Amino acid sequence: MGCDGGTIPRRDELVKTKKKPEQKDKNSERLYRWRHCSISQTPLKKPIVACEIGRMYNKEEVLTRLLDRSAEPGMSHIKGLKDIKELNLTPNPGYIHEGANKGDAYTDHQAAEFICPVTSLEMNGKYHFSFVWRCGCVVSERALKEVKSDVCHKCGQPYQEEDVIPLNPSEEEHDAVKARMLSRRALAKAAKKAKKEGKRSADGEDNDASTSSSSKGKKAVKLSDGASSSSDCSKSSLRVNGMASAVLRDKDFKNVRSAGFSVASDPKASEVYKSLFDTHKTAQKKQSAHWVTCNPQYF
Repeated sequence: MGCDGGTIPRRDELVKTKKKPEQKDKNSERLYRWRHCSISQTPLKKPIVACEIGRMYNKEEVLTRLLDRSAEPGMSHIKGLKDIKELNLTPNPGYIHEGANKGDAYTDHQAAEFICPVTSLEMNGKYHFSFVWRCGCVVSERALKEVKSDVCHKCGQPYQEEDVIPLNPSEEEHDAVKARMLSRRALAKAAKKAKKEGKRSADGEDNDASTSSSSKGKKAVKLSDGASSSSDCSKSSLRVNGMASAVLRDKDFKNVRSAGFSVASDPKASEVYKSLFDTHKTAQKKQSAHWVTCNPQYF
């Protein structure tokens, strides 16, 4: 059957060929990397931070995972806030936030929310961008090459070549960026250790000088302290003896020590306080347990 009515079949209808695997859209993948967080895959929103490898994150997502101590495979190199830097981005004045795509108007998907402050290139992934680790300013690679300087083009803070980190580096650049991160951390650790050792040595010299001067002063002070301490002890003992004798001479204390003293006959005590004792009239009329049973129920 088939070929009725003069139909002519085509070659792709008669010969079955192997289908090519579906490939990703490179432009969509590139835009997605520059517009979404590397951990949560949510759209980037200020404050935006970057690590020493060049990946961009939402600061809120990083803080949440650091507090939860969750083992994220993409955050193994981030141990605390010192391992990330908040980015100082330049907003694009011509950017219009994309709403729902209704199809009734043209939408420029290549437009970026941020631009380079020097060349005005849009940060959409077409051009290489880097940030300075010391200040966090984001500048295009073209601006760094054309306007060579030892200070930041945006804030004017001095920096070195090792402080420049590329954003969203390619797979070929990933190993080199990671090696620079490890060397930077090793240098910072060595500098911190040297600073501590220098501080300890300076403190040790100061302590030796102070102990030698204080030992001489203590010998002179001991003689005067001996006389003053003996006089203070005698005064304190006299004060304690005087307080004890005043308590013993008190009339109320004498009444308490007498054999016939009773709280029920004390005029200064209240009725509530007297009812706590067995000498009160309510306690005298209290019923006692029956001699037959051991569990009286009239209480």
